[in-house]
Amino acid sequence: MSDPQGCLVDQVGWIPVMGGDGPKEVPLREALLDSHTFAELVPDTPTMLPVLLRQVLVPVVLDALGDIDDELWAELMEAGEFTAEQRLKISEYLDARLPRFDALDATAPFGQAAGLEHPGGKVHPVSALMPHVASGNNTPLWDARLVSDPMPLPLGAAVRWLLHAQCWDTAAIKTAAVGDPQVRVGKTTGNRIGPLGRLGVVALLGTTLFETIVLNMPQGARAAGDRPQWDRAPMKPSWELRTPTGLLDLFTWQGRRIRLVPDEREAGEPVRVRWVVLSAGDRIDGPQPEDPHTCWTIKQDKSKGSVRYPRRHLPGLMGWQGLDALLAIERDTAGYETSKLLVQTATATLTGDLASDYLLRVATCGMVYGTQDSIVSDILSDDVPLPVAALRADHAVRGSVILVCEQARTLARTVDHLAANLMRSVGGEPAPRGKGQQPGSKLLHVLDPLVRRFLTGCRRNPSGDELDQAHKAFETLAERAALAAAEELLHRLPGTAFSGRTVTKREQGKTVTHTYQQANAERFFHSAVRKTLIHLHPQTAAAEETTA
Repeated sequence: MSDPQGCLVDQVGWIPVMGGDGPKEVPLREALLDSHTFAELVPDTPTMLPVLLRQVLVPVVLDALGDIDDELWAELMEAGEFTAEQRLKISEYLDARLPRFDALDATAPFGQAAGLEHPGGKVHPVSALMPHVASGNNTPLWDARLVSDPMPLPLGAAVRWLLHAQCWDTAAIKTAAVGDPQVRVGKTTGNRIGPLGRLGVVALLGTTLFETIVLNMPQGARAAGDRPQWDRAPMKPSWELRTPTGLLDLFTWQGRRIRLVPDEREAGEPVRVRWVVLSAGDRIDGPQPEDPHTCWTIKQDKSKGSVRYPRRHLPGLMGWQGLDALLAIERDTAGYETSKLLVQTATATLTGDLASDYLLRVATCGMVYGTQDSIVSDILSDDVPLPVAALRADHAVRGSVILVCEQARTLARTVDHLAANLMRSVGGEPAPRGKGQQPGSKLLHVLDPLVRRFLTGCRRNPSGDELDQAHKAFETLAERAALAAAEELLHRLPGTAFSGRTVTKREQGKTVTHTYQQANAERFFHSAVRKTLIHLHPQTAAAEETTA
């Protein structure tokens, strides 16, 4: 029998949204039907955003409304909300599946394996679902709570985190489950990281939650037999090795077997979850649908030909530093290709179905795993304003935003080269690339708000003189920041840097002499800055072009 307190459709507030009166958690039906009244999702952590979109919001709409073609997609974006007929379809869809959206159901609890149990009755604290919270033998000394007495979570939060574990969990050894024939010595090995852990996730954000849902809905016909997890047979304790039948199956993939263990409560008391049972889940095998929430790297293999790999985000880089991959609507010479969702958006701008000044943002997130993918080392996330016009190869804004991002990176490298030459001028050797703090990284953090301001301004689709003025304004501030970074390096130099030193080396079989002096390092630096900032120093750029 269904428990009203476990009904995620109407009773439990668990979808975190930003309403007109501030952040709140609402049931699923309200989150969908009133999505046009909410500004955005406000997840617990950036990696929760794609979880809520993929595991619940987008699959429900796709399954309820049927195949989404470009015409229906454009109608939805133009309307800005679901029509009365579409609202009715979504409501009827949810009504028909109320038992499967019950987190406390005895036979098929939402996102869980009913009756999942460890042979010895072992349970994990609910924090085992939360990668940012210490658990097990990793409890910090200043944490007042012991593992034996974890902090309970409201049911809605516990459901969010169990879906998060389905998508992002580590590949660590999982404990045994009663009824799983593949358990060995009380454990399951060979577990893989959650399906999103393999990707550099790229999600699109609109001006409302409704638009965000539509922007993240892939167009095209559904694969035969494709259906979400709540329309499949209830999960059993034993896991499967199988191929996703389509995008709905992939989006709602159950990468772990989990059962929430609520605290005992009196009638009418809110449900609290303190413990969970966590074991191995389904593993993806064979060819699968192309995931629309990632960019791609294309490499040529002698035996396989052209091979595509999900392009993962790198630690320490801002989202705009990968803008060239985001804008690679067609496969480019660098071997990048952008996500299917951005290709859809680009097509909509070409057909006029999406205004060229639409205020689009791109949310990027990913996880860095360590020690054989058994722990989470870092969580990566960013939110980048993306001019829609930049998705068009024939638009001036595209070249402008790529140029500005490249200029920022070039200035950072120029400062690093200055630091290396100054270090050599006083008899030292610069730290190897990637080792220690580089001064260029500090400059990038100073340039970051300038780049974002430029990208935000370009979302208004400027052209001609306005775009040139924006470039000059960016380059003026960027030059000022680069010169300040250089001045900081020069201020710390000892007097010996002025006279410098001469080094003789063997390079490519020849004896080569290098003289490192402060004056030379400064001259090379200022020359490189002028070459980079072509709108601010057009004479230098023209001279370089003539020389070339």
